[in-house]
Amino acid sequence: MDFTNANHNNGEIFMFQSSSPPKLTQPTPPPPTVIHKAKYKRNSISKSPDEARQKRIELDAQVRRKHREQLITAKRIKHNLDAYKDDDSESEFDLTHQDIERLKSGLNDSDRESRLSSLKDLCTYLADPPDTLRHFVVNDNCIEILIKFLSGTDPDEQLQATWCITNIAAGPKEFCQKAFTAIPHLIAFLHGENISLQDQAAWAIGNLAAEAPECRDLLRANGVLNVTLAQTICFALSNLARGPNANLDEFFSAGITQHLLFYLGAEEMNEVVSEISWVLTYLTSSDDDKYTQILLKEGIVPLLVKHMRSFNHGPLALPLIRTLGNIASGPDDNTDILIQQPDFLHAMLEYIQSDCRPVKKESLWVMSNITATRRPEVLIKVFNAGFIPILSTIATHTNFDIRKEAAYSLLNIASHGEEYMRSLPHQDLLPGFLEFVRSQDMDLIRLGLGYIELLLTQVQNGQQLIEQMHGIDALESVTLLEEPSLRDTSTRLMDKYFGEDFYSNINEVQLVE
Repeated sequence: MDFTNANHNNGEIFMFQSSSPPKLTQPTPPPPTVIHKAKYKRNSISKSPDEARQKRIELDAQVRRKHREQLITAKRIKHNLDAYKDDDSESEFDLTHQDIERLKSGLNDSDRESRLSSLKDLCTYLADPPDTLRHFVVNDNCIEILIKFLSGTDPDEQLQATWCITNIAAGPKEFCQKAFTAIPHLIAFLHGENISLQDQAAWAIGNLAAEAPECRDLLRANGVLNVTLAQTICFALSNLARGPNANLDEFFSAGITQHLLFYLGAEEMNEVVSEISWVLTYLTSSDDDKYTQILLKEGIVPLLVKHMRSFNHGPLALPLIRTLGNIASGPDDNTDILIQQPDFLHAMLEYIQSDCRPVKKESLWVMSNITATRRPEVLIKVFNAGFIPILSTIATHTNFDIRKEAAYSLLNIASHGEEYMRSLPHQDLLPGFLEFVRSQDMDLIRLGLGYIELLLTQVQNGQQLIEQMHGIDALESVTLLEEPSLRDTSTRLMDKYFGEDFYSNINEVQLVE
C-alpha cells in the first residue's frame, strides 16, 4: 500500500525479518515504496492531475478568503471608510435617484472641494452599493467621470478616483468589466513617483486580476509585468500568477522573482513577507518543476526559513508554509536543501503544534512531503528532532482531519522498513488507527488498513496487539463495505492472520507447550 498524501491506492510493502533493535544512526532499510508527493494542500485523493490542480486552486481560494478577509477588505476600502466620518452612517446605503443626481452634480462641480467631497462619498457608497448606484456604475457615465479625474493633474482627485476604481474592481463581474478602461491609468500610476497613488493603483490591479483569466490577460497585454516591483503590488502579482495558464515564464523573464527574493531578504514586516509568499506559493505550485528549481538556485529556501520564527504560527504564515510544502513535494534533492537549514526542522516542530488550526494542518502536510523522501538520512534527522512523539499524539488525540495529516507522516516513516516501523509507539497508535478503520471516511479507512498491514507484517507481536484491542471486529466491519479495494484488503488480512489456519497454528503451539 502507498501511504503518501498523493495516492494511497497502489504499491507493495517491502519487508524483512529481524529481531535486532532499531539502528537509526546507521539504518539499512529496504528500498521504500515508490512515493509520489503532492503539491499544495489536498483534502482527498484526486483521480487525475487536472482534478488535483483544480482542488488546489479551490482550496487556496477558500483558505485565502477566510484568513485574509480582514486584511484584504481593509486594503480595498479602509481609506474610503476612514474618509467618511459620519459615525451614524449605516453599513447599507439607501440612495434615491435624486441622491445619485446630486452625487453626479458634485462630481462635475467647478469647485474643487465639492468634487473631492463627492469622490469620497462615492468611495464609501461603493463599499456596499445600492441598486441605484449599481445602475450609475454599469449603465450610466460613472466610469467616464472617474477616468477624467484619473487623466487630470490634481493628485488628490486622482487618488480619490483610484479608490473608487479599487472598490468597483472589488465588486461583481459587471463592475469589474466597467473598470477595464482605467487599466492604462493604473499602470501609469505604478510608474509614477506618488507613493499613495502607486499603492492604491496596485490594489486596484489586484482586484481586477482576481476577477477572471480574461482580466489577467488584459493586464498582461497592457504591460503590467514590465513595471518595477514594489512590495505593495504582491497582491496583484499573486492573482496574475493564478491558474493553469498563468504564463509564469513572463514572471521570470521580467525579473520579477529577483525582486521578490530581494524584498523577502530585506523586509521585516510579516504582512509584506506574507504577501510575497503568496506569489511564491503560486510560482512553486506549477506542475513544471523548472520554476521551483530556478527559485532554489536563486536562494529561496534560506530566506523562507529565516522568517519562520517571526510569524508566531499565525494565519499570515500560511503562504510561507505552503511554499515550503510545494518545494518539499519535488525531488528528494529539494528536501535535502530544506533539511540542511539548521532552523527548519525545529521551526516545523513548533508549527505542527500551533494553536492556529489551518497552520497546524498545513504544517503537517509539509511534514508528510518531507517524510516521503527516499533518503534514510532525512528520517534520522526527523527522529532526532523529536517529531515521533508529537506526531503520535496528534494522530490519536485531535479531530480526524488533523489526525489524518499526522498519520500520513507516520506511515511514510513506517514504509521505510521494519526498523522504522518497530520504533513507533504502537500501544498508543493502534487505538487511533482502529478508529480510522471504524469510520465512514474511505481515506481514513485506507490509512487504518495500511497501518494494520504494516503492524501484522513487520512487528513481532502485531497480531496479539490487534486482538487485545478488538481490532478483528474493526477489520470485519470493512469486509461489509461496497468499496472493493478496501473490502478486499480487509478480507485478505482477516483470512491470512485471523482465519481458521491462523487459530489452528496457535492451538497447536499451545498443545506442544
